[in-house]
Amino acid sequence: MVDPVSPRSLRMPRRQALGALSATAVAAAAGGVLQPLPAFADQPRSPYPKGIEPTELFVVDRSGLTGDEAIMIATLQGLLARPGERRQGPAIYLDLPNGYRLWLDDLTERYGLPARRADDPWGLVDRFADRVAGYVLYRSGGPTINVATTVAGVSRGIAVAEGDEQAAIEHGLRRLADVRDRDDAWAWQTYRGRLRDDLVVEQKADPEVGLFTHQLRDYATMAGAFTFYDGNSEFRKAVVEDLDADAAVIGWGDARQGEHSFVGVSSAAGVATLPGDWAANLACLSGITTRTLRQRAPVRPRTPEPGRHHVAFVVTDGDNVQWMLNDLPTSENWFGSPRRGTFDLGWGVPPSAIDLAPSVLDWYYRNAATGRHQDRFVVGPSGGGYLYPSRYPRDELKLHTTRLARAMERADLGVVQILDFEAFDARGLWENYLRHDQIKGLVYLEYSRYDGLRGRVRWVEDKPVISARSMLWDGLSSPGPGDRDAQCGRHGSDVARRLLGGDAALLEHEPGRSRPRRRQPGAACLRGHAGRPGRDDGRGRPALILTRRRGRRRQRRRSARCRRSTGPPRVPSGGSGPAGPRRTGRRRSPA
Repeated sequence: MVDPVSPRSLRMPRRQALGALSATAVAAAAGGVLQPLPAFADQPRSPYPKGIEPTELFVVDRSGLTGDEAIMIATLQGLLARPGERRQGPAIYLDLPNGYRLWLDDLTERYGLPARRADDPWGLVDRFADRVAGYVLYRSGGPTINVATTVAGVSRGIAVAEGDEQAAIEHGLRRLADVRDRDDAWAWQTYRGRLRDDLVVEQKADPEVGLFTHQLRDYATMAGAFTFYDGNSEFRKAVVEDLDADAAVIGWGDARQGEHSFVGVSSAAGVATLPGDWAANLACLSGITTRTLRQRAPVRPRTPEPGRHHVAFVVTDGDNVQWMLNDLPTSENWFGSPRRGTFDLGWGVPPSAIDLAPSVLDWYYRNAATGRHQDRFVVGPSGGGYLYPSRYPRDELKLHTTRLARAMERADLGVVQILDFEAFDARGLWENYLRHDQIKGLVYLEYSRYDGLRGRVRWVEDKPVISARSMLWDGLSSPGPGDRDAQCGRHGSDVARRLLGGDAALLEHEPGRSRPRRRQPGAACLRGHAGRPGRDDGRGRPALILTRRRGRRRQRRRSARCRRSTGPPRVPSGGSGPAGPRRTGRRRSPA
């Protein structure tokens, strides 16, 4: 834990009165730090900076690197991708398991990028010596990794561990800074004028809570972003409060007391969170520039029939960019399932992928099922990042939803999932979203638990805000010690079989109707209206929503526990693992 230092005492905050709303500009950072470039001249600036367009790939096998070598190569990745005089150039790509092999093949086959193996890390340093101003020395295995990442980003250096310093000297590098006895507060105070105001990276770098090596450091170095981790401290609060309106935190905070403990603080400051602490290669992937993407048109378009029940399964969440990059496309439990395409299914995705990894989002669109049964994509909570709309300042929320609508237009998305606390009846919040033509409706998820509103629907701007009615999740993950799935109701796999077999009894439970808890279906269910907005003709249309557990990033997925409370849950501490984006915190269920 570093000593709390108020950034407001170091520098006047950038946030000024918004005045006339403009989604086309992001406040300029001081000290010449590079700003995100528009994808095209007629597009608004992206909230997320993009790397230069890659022209060839130097592929490094991550399994052949030590942790310190991976950190060094990640910061070199960022330097190569950093915009400046060059708009194109060679890029480094870390070869990792799961989805990263797909994205590498996609870049070489679809985009025609030549790739060569380069498994000597110091050989790469020599090859690109003209891009490297020197090295930043840090102490291996501790929080100075983040300090070195911050300093490397603003000084055009690479991060080098003290055990590798002699090798750096032998390869002709000079020391730019020694941060072995420095902390995040020092880096913030010393370099505040040269760091971005619209983006920070929150990344664990402490063995007690989790030690990350290459993840996100390429992107942080490319963007020139402050990289830190200080739990849920006053220092963290001061950092997010000093950022621009509707800025972003990419990474993940301390969720041991529930993820609301840090997402709520960021939301109150008008800052969105983009979960991504296991993400890699974003410096390279963001360099692919795409004006727009389009979801594949269904082979057999459908027109809903009035007066009939329409059922829709949706894998909720999807705000997590790293999940898209890691095991979502390859796991047979998810998008890689051989049963995908045998029933209709919606998938939550982050709209930020249109800038952070457009080739990845395009791959999902191109590989979506479009036959008799379809895959469709919707926006994860709660828009351009994970936030609680009821806690977001009013002007910042207007700015956020304006940017969101532009990103959704580019990414061909029309529906937004919302995650919040007892805010369903706050009509003014939803007007911020639904005033935009691109946003066709909202799926409301109560923080604890998702189906707490039992399918209520309201209409705002003649568009539906639909709450989850039930959840389908029990029995969909491997039971572990202390698993209470059996106490949570019917196993989801049994429910799915009965639903797909046409068991109408599972659709009979109406909101407000008493029913024994153990006999409630373990599915997520929405209730819409077949008539005009504001008119209930008594023939509602329940829609089932399959929700993904939000329990996060364990190699062995933990079973969520039943919650009966409506407030923020008190959760056990949880670790993390590279297999996927599962979070500890509020209850979310797996598809």
